[in-house]
Amino acid sequence: MSRVRTAPRYGTHPTPRSDWALFLDIDGTLIEHADHPEGVTIPEDLPTLLMQLQTSFAGAVALVSGRTVEWMDRRFAPARLAAAGQHGAELRLDPNGKAVPLAIPSWRQRLEEELDAALQAWPGVYLEHKPLSLAVHYRAVPQFEAEVKATIAIIANRLGSDIELLAGRFVVEIRQIGLTKGTAVKRFLETSPFAGRMPVFVGDDVTDEDGFGAAKAAGGLAVAVGPRPTDQADFRFDDPGEVRFWLASVVADSMKTEAAR
Repeated sequence: MSRVRTAPRYGTHPTPRSDWALFLDIDGTLIEHADHPEGVTIPEDLPTLLMQLQTSFAGAVALVSGRTVEWMDRRFAPARLAAAGQHGAELRLDPNGKAVPLAIPSWRQRLEEELDAALQAWPGVYLEHKPLSLAVHYRAVPQFEAEVKATIAIIANRLGSDIELLAGRFVVEIRQIGLTKGTAVKRFLETSPFAGRMPVFVGDDVTDEDGFGAAKAAGGLAVAVGPRPTDQADFRFDDPGEVRFWLASVVADSMKTEAAR
């Protein structure tokens, strides 16, 4: 299988700058996907790497994910970063502060109940329950994709006009309209230490397109991971392993520069 790459502006991998603000998706970007959301493996050195990145970019590093902020803190401990969870529905601008969630959507409980019942028709399909959004995963049984998507759409359309469905890689994200990874990035860029820096968003899926757009609109870069086509990417990595290798090299270069001063 041939590699899919977007022609880079500055080389195969982006050349880091000290004035970057780095925004990182998690699943498919920092870590490999798994059939079940809780089945992912966190590389042992990843928490340390994230803390080193914080130092390298003077704190201007944020996790921007569909995961909850609580999940990020638990699985990446002892690392604790600025974070946007559930596609912008909760935001923690200060790593030492609390995540601020938006109000629970009015449709949330009833949609969860109806999907719980309907999706039992397809063993292997998993409904991920998040406080402010939902995600239906069918990575383990992709043959059910068309039926699962149709069922979700019927139920969601009946329950609310402010519900947005976003189809990703073997997952359908269900969220409130107007909340995206892009709105989260814009909020970070209004706040220290992110303000005035060049945003760089790294992500792998369709939910990251809003983050790409926000970064590029602010004069930054979009870095895609994996083979999914996108017209926004300035650079592309093959997989999370390559992303982690690159981030480690960024930290190493930063340490060399600091030691030479």
